[in-house]
Amino acid sequence: MQTEWSLLAGRFHPLIVHIPIGFILFAALLQVIAAYRKSVLLESALNIALVAGAISAGLAAISGFLLSGAGGYNNDILFWHQWIGIIVTILTFNVWLIRINKKANTRFLKIALSNWLLSVCIILIAIGGHLGGTMTHGEGYLTRYMPAFLRSIFVSKKQPGPEKMIPRLDSVIVFADIIQPIFNARCISCHNPDKGKGELNLTTMDGIMKGGKSGNTIVAGDPEKSELVHRIALPPQSSKFMPSENRPPLTPIEINFIKWWIETGADYKKNITTTGADEKTKYLIAAYLGIDVENNKEIKLPEVGPADSVVLRQLKEMKVIVRPLTSESNLLEVSLVMVQQATPSLLMPILEKLSAVRQQLYRLDMSNCGLTKEHIKMIAGFSRLYKLEIQKNNLTDESIEPLSALQQLAILNAGQNMLTDKSIAAFKKLPVLKKINLWQTEVTEEGSKDLQSQLRGVIIER
Repeated sequence: MQTEWSLLAGRFHPLIVHIPIGFILFAALLQVIAAYRKSVLLESALNIALVAGAISAGLAAISGFLLSGAGGYNNDILFWHQWIGIIVTILTFNVWLIRINKKANTRFLKIALSNWLLSVCIILIAIGGHLGGTMTHGEGYLTRYMPAFLRSIFVSKKQPGPEKMIPRLDSVIVFADIIQPIFNARCISCHNPDKGKGELNLTTMDGIMKGGKSGNTIVAGDPEKSELVHRIALPPQSSKFMPSENRPPLTPIEINFIKWWIETGADYKKNITTTGADEKTKYLIAAYLGIDVENNKEIKLPEVGPADSVVLRQLKEMKVIVRPLTSESNLLEVSLVMVQQATPSLLMPILEKLSAVRQQLYRLDMSNCGLTKEHIKMIAGFSRLYKLEIQKNNLTDESIEPLSALQQLAILNAGQNMLTDKSIAAFKKLPVLKKINLWQTEVTEEGSKDLQSQLRGVIIER
């Protein structure tokens, strides 16, 4: 029978389970050293590591059993995870007994047997750890961010190609392109077939329609009666708030999209057009998905790995706004609106941090930040930039010149700067430039025509 005390003790399992892993791996290292160097002190340390590993493995197994009483785990995976923990405890204890047994027939057989059993323990620890990760975080937790060559070995299903295709706005399927990716990013680590907390599975349409044990997870047409909406809109301090366990909460726009989807009938097949979305909703969806609203056409986003989480946290501490470009992309949209008119000494550290995530940096807003030529030189190194806003910075023709290195730049807002027709030479070197804002600059009509003659189809706002 589960009590509050037993569930509390079970909560320490994630902490305790790492202790035997450390002791057993340390024992394996000492055993390798002992094969080449005989030492009484080394033998004593090895035996201590083994008995400590066995005892802590037993405690980990007990705390894991208590934790499982809370429910919400895949029974098959839980079964093997538990038995692997028990077997590792027994094997480690037996390795210790073999090594301290003075009556063993031969030293060679004793060492060979203990080496073999300890190797089996390490293999089982790896398997048990993978099963634990699957129960806690869902399938693919370990393989999700593997380099492509490792995924090809360990993951059998087809992996995404080098680019993701963002659909045309009018062909966006509300559920498949917006709602399900939000669930995937925010919810399925707990609500999946392997860890169905609240008996809720949000990985499939059948699971979503079935709902959880409350029975009213989603009430089509009525977000107020939908338990899902109620939980994600609660204050984070509430015990019923979702996502739980200190996971990042949904953003206001994600919550509004889910409410809107439910309000329009929670349909799984309708696109933007058939839902009757108004212009404001279409604009918000386009901005969220990274769709080129003005041209309303398909655009391809480069696929990149996740940005360094430490750098992102440091940028946020510097009051830099950092947002993912879309729910399924690691590309970033960055704005310095909170640090406008900053001193050059503050801007340089920010740009240095941005340089560390330049592979993910796709949109950058540095308007009214007091940029200088030195700052522009650093920005010119952000080679994946698609959109750049540097208006109102008192930039000159000379200071703007390094931007010609941005070969992927498609949208540039350079208005309200001290630019003349001399800056056109730098803009001509931007091969994919689609739109440029030169409002309140000294660029003439002749300069604009000169740019358009080089880059046919470019839109110039003056």
